[in-house]
Amino acid sequence: MNDDYMDDLEELEELEEIGEWEQLAERLYRRIRKDPFNDLSDEEFVHHYKFPKACFCDILQRIQALLPDSRTRRGLRIPPQLQLLVALGYMTSGNFQSRVCDSTGMSQSSVSRCVYLVTDAIASLAPDLIRFPEPGNEEESMQQFVKVAGMPRVIGCVGGAHIPIRRTGGGDAKLYKCRDNVYSINVMGVCDSELKFTNLIVNWPGSTPDIRIFSESRLAERLETGRYQGFLLGDNGYACLPYLMTPFVDPATDQESSFNASHGKTRSLIEQTFDLLKRRFGVLSKRPIGTKFKNIKSIILACAVLHNIAVMHQLPLGESGDVEVLVPDAPRDSTAHDTPEALNIRANIVKDFF
Repeated sequence: MNDDYMDDLEELEELEEIGEWEQLAERLYRRIRKDPFNDLSDEEFVHHYKFPKACFCDILQRIQALLPDSRTRRGLRIPPQLQLLVALGYMTSGNFQSRVCDSTGMSQSSVSRCVYLVTDAIASLAPDLIRFPEPGNEEESMQQFVKVAGMPRVIGCVGGAHIPIRRTGGGDAKLYKCRDNVYSINVMGVCDSELKFTNLIVNWPGSTPDIRIFSESRLAERLETGRYQGFLLGDNGYACLPYLMTPFVDPATDQESSFNASHGKTRSLIEQTFDLLKRRFGVLSKRPIGTKFKNIKSIILACAVLHNIAVMHQLPLGESGDVEVLVPDAPRDSTAHDTPEALNIRANIVKDFF
């Protein structure tokens, strides 16, 4: 074996050794977890996570006791602050969790675990942050709604939105296919005049009609007791009921047309609310939610809770101005049966206010 061959072999071994060290260095670098809270400026932080740092700290304080703590080693060796950052990054960006892995240096399994734990913790805040007015405490809601377009006695606007999901397995898969031929959860929401959710139902397949979701809800049961002075506004996908006013299908007078105009402008608040929710949280709109099916409900509910927190803190989206969504009336649902009492209430509203 000549000397030139031995020199070449030694050089090759040195290059291989260098390559191994470079691979090791890269793996070690990936294990160094970044700290966006301290690394990013306030402006950069809001751009990436949609919440200022002070509001982020408020959210963390609300859920920290519900999260595993890296100091106690209760199931996850990641600080609660980083857990929340990871989950917010996923919910607001709409990027696949692998993109979040790249930005934090965390493994896919750790990111998935963080998203599950944090969204579940935030969703648990819903009873305190998504609240419908109690009977006898409706006056303020009615006063705020009448300022929108002159519609009296309104205590909420009801509507639905489809949240796309990946195709589910099993025999129930077809139930989740909505009329747009995509798989979805049909979410029913009620909002107040400030565009906060006051009621949310997130467990119905995409093919379910809005009227069924509402009629089988606990909210409908509460309203049916007759203890409320006001009513909801809904489109013609719902029945006209004493506690849910719908527009005239074919207004016959100028007064009925005026009622419809006021009704439509006020009712559009629920469309605006859902629009803001989807724009703030890209996971709900940019692509079908790609997590396990059992986690989807918590993700949707957590986004709604965070939306309400954002509204309470008067946080703008930043990339665009105020939104006004005026939508055409929904087609009449063949299963919607107006009650005579409700039609009489609507006629009296037209006579007294329009």
